[in-house]
Amino acid sequence: MTSTRRAALLSAAAIALTLTISSCTASDPAPSPAASSPEGSSAVDDESLEELAGLGAEEIIAALEAVPVSERRDDLRASVESNQVLLSSDGEEISVPVPEGQHHLSVAPYVSSTHDCYYHSLTTCTGELGGEEVTVRIVDDESGEVYVDESTALHDSGYIGFWLPQDRTVTVTVTSDAGEGTVTTSTGEDDLTCLTSLQLT
Repeated sequence: MTSTRRAALLSAAAIALTLTISSCTASDPAPSPAASSPEGSSAVDDESLEELAGLGAEEIIAALEAVPVSERRDDLRASVESNQVLLSSDGEEISVPVPEGQHHLSVAPYVSSTHDCYYHSLTTCTGELGGEEVTVRIVDDESGEVYVDESTALHDSGYIGFWLPQDRTVTVTVTSDAGEGTVTTSTGEDDLTCLTSLQLT
């Protein structure tokens, strides 16, 4: 086997592994109807991988997370790891680094139905409570510093994302009309970016 073919096979295997770790299955619950986000949609509608990569990790995540589920692109996969956003389409893959010292955490609170997830897929994952109004509080377990304390609406996907400092242990509390839930997680290297274990009761 030539070195070129071996490299191609290894690259394909890496893409498949990444998508397996990050992708959410087709049986995930469909989110509730929520308002469309023309800004998110128009930012990523027809761009090539290279054009998307040029936006940078923060804008890629914000734009793709805001796209209504019914308008997601079939030709694109995008997953958020602790140190990069991986974009792939038609066998091509581009890695976009996240800002130094930062960790992106996407949270999908639920009441009765959830799914396993580790690396958040911006193009396939859906949660149960799309459009739900929630209050989110994220606190550093060691220092007590409050990183997030805000009321917001979950995206149509049922997720809401936050940038947090790396290498911290944090407690995430979500409150809504459906109840309240709390989960502790970490933001270190190789830690999860997709939090789906926070149940509202």
